Amino acid sequence: MQSRHRMHGRLPCQKPHLRADHPADRLSGFARRSRTDGHPMRQLSLLLLVLLAACAAPPPRVVPYRKAGAPIYSNAGLDPARLAGNWHELAGFYDPAETGCAVGLTQVQPRRDGGLTLTLSECAGVGARTVTATPAGAAGRFRAELPGPLGEPWWVLWIAEDNSAVVIGTPSGHFGAILGRTPTLRPDVMEAARQLLDFNGYDLKRLRPAMR
Repeated sequence: MQSRHRMHGRLPCQKPHLRADHPADRLSGFARRSRTDGHPMRQLSLLLLVLLAACAAPPPRVVPYRKAGAPIYSNAGLDPARLAGNWHELAGFYDPAETGCAVGLTQVQPRRDGGLTLTLSECAGVGARTVTATPAGAAGRFRAELPGPLGEPWWVLWIAEDNSAVVIGTPSGHFGAILGRTPTLRPDVMEAARQLLDFNGYDLKRLRPAMR
């Protein structure tokens, strides 16, 4: 008599139970539909596109231009009237593959409410426009009505005693710039502006001349 042996557990070749929503069922259903309709390749192409979209890498993270957690200070005694007039962006923190400058500020007009009217050139990537910057907390801090990073607070970090130069930054470090009343600054004034950026945590190795 042939002996019988009781088998315990799942047989090695046993097929696992497939639910209606199991991926294998969905693929089988897709294959059946592809054979019955007149466009199997189109169906396959659509499936591949969906899979590729699901596996696409996330967009690259923008690395701030200043050290995370580093202190940053606005000019606590700033009178907005000192900013009035024309400006030239001389250097800034920006990606030259995307824009030709950091902020593109060309003119400032103080407002009665303590805010500013800013005129921007197109080099910053938001188009040539005139916008309102409202006070944002302490003195020397404003928020402009702009898209993207330029919509973050604009902080006046420093202004020269003779109002010939100004340094603009933002706590996130997404932008920063040195501006002057003329297309060039005296070397000592430019060096003072650079040191202010360094003091506020900016990476001077990433500071580049504005292409305007």
